Amino acid sequence: MGENIREIEVTRISPNRRIVYSAESIEEMEQSIRDGQQAPILIRFEHDSFRIVDGEKRWRACKRLGRNTVRAIIVS
Repeated sequence: MGENIREIEVTRISPNRRIVYSAESIEEMEQSIRDGQQAPILIRFEHDSFRIVDGEKRWRACKRLGRNTVRAIIVS
């Protein structure tokens, strides 16, 4: 598939506002990725920032854990 995984600053990524998650599900994801994010999120470049296509919970969990970057694949 030729995926190009990159580390993107969490502050450059905007959430997908159509999706809502419970605090409990975000906490579960935090526990899952505490030692490292295995699966990258999918993002798309829109205007001057990135928008999440898939992986919002992973992004939110990384932010809550104080991570500066998140593993991501940029899609078109």
